[in-house]
Amino acid sequence: MTETAETIYDQRLAAVERQMAADGLDALVVGDGFDVAYLTGFTGGDGVAVLVLTPGADDTNFFVTDRRYVTQMAKECPAYEVRDWHKGVPGYYGTAGQVVAQLATAGATQASATTARVGYYPDTLSHANFLQLTAQAPDVEWVAATPYIKHMRAHKTPEEIATIREACRISMLSFYALLDHIRPGVTEKDVDNALEREFRAHGGSGYCFTTIVASGPENGACPHATVTDRVLQKGDFVTIDFGAGYKGYCSDITRTVSLGPARPELRHMFDVVTEAKRAGHEALRAGTTPHAVHDAINAVITGAGYETPHGFGHSFGLAIHEWPFISPSDDTPYEAGTITTIEPGLYVPGVGGVRQEDDYLITADGSERLTFITDELIEL
Repeated sequence: MTETAETIYDQRLAAVERQMAADGLDALVVGDGFDVAYLTGFTGGDGVAVLVLTPGADDTNFFVTDRRYVTQMAKECPAYEVRDWHKGVPGYYGTAGQVVAQLATAGATQASATTARVGYYPDTLSHANFLQLTAQAPDVEWVAATPYIKHMRAHKTPEEIATIREACRISMLSFYALLDHIRPGVTEKDVDNALEREFRAHGGSGYCFTTIVASGPENGACPHATVTDRVLQKGDFVTIDFGAGYKGYCSDITRTVSLGPARPELRHMFDVVTEAKRAGHEALRAGTTPHAVHDAINAVITGAGYETPHGFGHSFGLAIHEWPFISPSDDTPYEAGTITTIEPGLYVPGVGGVRQEDDYLITADGSERLTFITDELIEL
């Protein structure tokens, strides 16, 4: 790990510890794989590590994993004390619970014997894991923690933004190379496989989420269609939702292309979606809210007599879906440094579907578009 990386992770951890102290927490249990990676730099993946954090500058923070990752963990995040889960102990969370119990017992031997308050994140913790965790430390007060890690991850550092820019660049180059593979006679699976090869050929690590290739009047009308063996046909609209991963970070783009001249109804749908995406971009800036951006996009969609059965966009970074989401229920002002997608779509069974999606960096006076594939309809 480089000195710069150590500084970044130290700063993130220190910020969490300050929040813990302000909330009166004696410890915080963190098990979401993306949160673990964000705080430590660990690259072992999701579901193989749990952190037990303590707020004092001189206190020890604990990293629970199993023997497969002990050497890797010691190299990537040496500031943590490893606790090795092994058979006979009820899982990673059971081991984390044992750590919490030991910390609580140590605290009770000191002058203040008040009940320890330990935070956890219920939205990323299954009921089974919660039971494993709390069974080992029944005498502490378990508290649903303030989601400050989620909020920290929403504000991207310059290093994160540079990495996401590169992921976007790889995705764009890969898409333009893919166009030679999209033609009548190939299948949706053929297009999917060709795109993954292009990701790797252009320097990406492969998919950062499962690609959607949705074609024709039926599969194309499913917003999150599964890739099938359907053969592409002349006249199809083909929607491709894709993103290359790069150094652990994501990108997220969607384009709908036409195999030959577009039918009038599909062309009209395409124009409505393009206008809606432009309206969202114009509304996007620091200080405005996801609610306001949603309303700007939705005004175009409903004004044309349609509705969209999914959200209009979301942030991303280490994970493909991160807070904040473009939503009529979120009035939290955007901050400069947040990244979001804008992705309106229309879907009519028996006709087909259209979705256009780009990535944007929110700035003080507007937003910077990070993906530059043409907004014009690509007819192949």
